[in-house]
Amino acid sequence: MKVFRFAYFLPRFLAGFVLLFISFPSSAQRAIPDHGGVWVHDEAGVLSATTKAQLEAALKAERDSTSNQIAVLIVPSLEGEDIDGFGIRVAEAWKIGSKKNDNGVLLIVALQERKVRIEVGQGLEGVLTDALSSRINRNEIAPRFRQGDYDGGIKVGVIAIIQAIKGQYVNTDPPNRKRGGRSPWLTVVFIVIVLIALSRRRGGGGGIGGYWAAGALLGGLGGGRSSDSWGSGADYGGGGSFGGGGSSDSW
Repeated sequence: MKVFRFAYFLPRFLAGFVLLFISFPSSAQRAIPDHGGVWVHDEAGVLSATTKAQLEAALKAERDSTSNQIAVLIVPSLEGEDIDGFGIRVAEAWKIGSKKNDNGVLLIVALQERKVRIEVGQGLEGVLTDALSSRINRNEIAPRFRQGDYDGGIKVGVIAIIQAIKGQYVNTDPPNRKRGGRSPWLTVVFIVIVLIALSRRRGGGGGIGGYWAAGALLGGLGGGRSSDSWGSGADYGGGGSFGGGGSSDSW
């Protein structure tokens, strides 16, 4: 009789245990840093102050001229979370892109896992396709990361994203660069991008701003203003939709 009762209740006990188990999160979720009006978050401390200032200037110019919002996040580790899910959570928490245009992009890097992902808002998936995102990761960012050049990898990745959105990215082969080599052309390209973007701003006022941005890209400002020079984040928000577009790749 006791054996019968045990055999009768065991499956129900196990089913209840399974239901209780799956009611908890199935995987770890890494903490998301606050946006804080900063568009380049280097939680791993691998970017130079000059590079962060250059990136902030270029991304602001892109927002001002096109309304497209691009953010960068570098973390030491995903702490057990999948980079795809983490990317969507960050993009939605930071409210990248506008609700009207869904025009946000997140470039996210996880050093320990050696993973890089471009998370694309639904409004930009037609121009910044999954294939293009993967090509940028593999041909532009990954080769430089393998050489330890995180500054160059992030810079050229952001440039390629901006070019892809404009339909101007055509690179199909990874760069052939020696270890430790520098790319002076990156700074020149950044200057051109920012000056062109600022010249197209509505309402004028781009002349002085253009000279200031060029100075920042050349490193004149150093690192003192790289993290909060755009205030408290009044120029972001709304929040576009992200449906998993983009690509995750390793280096």
